[in-house]
Amino acid sequence: MSGSSVGSTHLLHLHGLTINPLDLWNPLPPPRTCKKAAVWTTEEEGALLDFLASHLSQAGDGNFKKATWNTTAAHMAHNYPPGLDNSDKTAESCEQKFKVLKKSYYTITNLKSVASGFAYDDEHGAMILQDNANLWDWYVKVMYQAHKDVKPFCNSGFPHFASVELLLP
Repeated sequence: MSGSSVGSTHLLHLHGLTINPLDLWNPLPPPRTCKKAAVWTTEEEGALLDFLASHLSQAGDGNFKKATWNTTAAHMAHNYPPGLDNSDKTAESCEQKFKVLKKSYYTITNLKSVASGFAYDDEHGAMILQDNANLWDWYVKVMYQAHKDVKPFCNSGFPHFASVELLLP
């Protein structure tokens, strides 16, 4: 092997490519490892919120600390072990799920306000029927920047509204 071939092989290794020893001209891509995303059921979301409520004193400034998220993840792993199509509920995924639930809470708070003009029910959502579907479409599309996250709540509620509200400062 010439000196330049060895240098090329080394350069490919530096860029994360696996070298096929039988064919130096066709490097193989590194094997991919895909971590399964954590899938949350409504029951698991409720358990997360209940656990956080029981540790609310640890959220001094309204935010939970890393230690609380680690404890939360251990609690979720113990009570809801991962399945074949589901990943562990890690500290990061628990924290991310809580952020998503808070975002939904603020979206619903806005929707419940008198300014939106829509009735809202935590079980059934905005209860959009044919007679107000055009107004809903306008609210979602024209007012998209301010209300882009409201679309899923057209006829679906947010059962965790009260639980999230208890956890906010």
